[in-house]
Amino acid sequence: MKDLILPMLTGRGPGPPLVVFLLLGLAVFIIASRLAQDADRIADATGLGRLWIGTLLLAGSTSLPELLTDVNAALLDLPNIGVGDLLGSTMANMLILGVLDLVYLKRRILENVAVDHVLVAILALVLTAMTGIAVTTGGWGSVGHVGIETLTIGVTYLLGMRMVYRSSAAHVPHEQMALGEDQRTLLRRGLTGLGAAAAGLLVTTPLLVISADALAIESGLSNTAVGTLLVGFTTSFPELAATIAAVRLGALDLAVGNIFGSSAFNMFLLLPVDLAYQPGPLLASVAGTHGISAQFAILALALGILGILARAARRTLAVRLESVAILAAYASLAWLLVR
Repeated sequence: MKDLILPMLTGRGPGPPLVVFLLLGLAVFIIASRLAQDADRIADATGLGRLWIGTLLLAGSTSLPELLTDVNAALLDLPNIGVGDLLGSTMANMLILGVLDLVYLKRRILENVAVDHVLVAILALVLTAMTGIAVTTGGWGSVGHVGIETLTIGVTYLLGMRMVYRSSAAHVPHEQMALGEDQRTLLRRGLTGLGAAAAGLLVTTPLLVISADALAIESGLSNTAVGTLLVGFTTSFPELAATIAAVRLGALDLAVGNIFGSSAFNMFLLLPVDLAYQPGPLLASVAGTHGISAQFAILALALGILGILARAARRTLAVRLESVAILAAYASLAWLLVR
């Protein structure tokens, strides 16, 4: 598909791919908005809560573009695009959180969500730090062609999510776990809608990424910059749409759970990408520049954690400053990569 569409979008300057990129971005935005509504139905029906549903189900659904894009990048022997996309997507997620916290001032997003989100954010931070260390040191060895570091990241993610589930399930009364007829109907509607929206993303997002690739070719940026900035932001369109929709619904825990859950899931996706990358361990094969991206992602995640913890102390001004700092971190990383 790429070999057919890419030549149609290149060779005539950045105008055509930019138009296609914007149109497909609008389509992805509309589809992903449905994801948030259906995830909210599932959270209400099951009683598991918006934190857990947002962290796992919604985050996994909105991360489908990263999975497809980066596995394809590995198969095409473009590891820098794949790893750059995952780190760039985490930065884009935090940019979304910072911008929404500043735009929706009356919602007070970071001040009105469960402190348990800190557990997911810390998990994302730890996984990102492991990634940065592996890139900087050239990997930790391999099992076959798969790096020990990505295997370790995968196991750490699963153990961490188990802890998050046990923490969130502890707050759910046992009687809510038994579904009544109305709840089963609501659950079926939510699952059906979620599946349809996810299928829509599977169709539209690869086209969106191809248009981003065409735009990158016309602009002359490097693979690392393209993967981290352009493709990373592009594949975060579903997170952007789903998070905005969740905020408008008043489902703030769903919105923040999606952001931090997706950031943790991005690092977990390094494992299937490494499995698909046959030449050797993924993180030992990419440019050391990704270590800089990992450091900025860690900084942004830490600022998000501080923003949530500041809620308990009612430090409203501090929360706003942390959101501004997230925006500044993203702008600084973009400047460094472009240079």
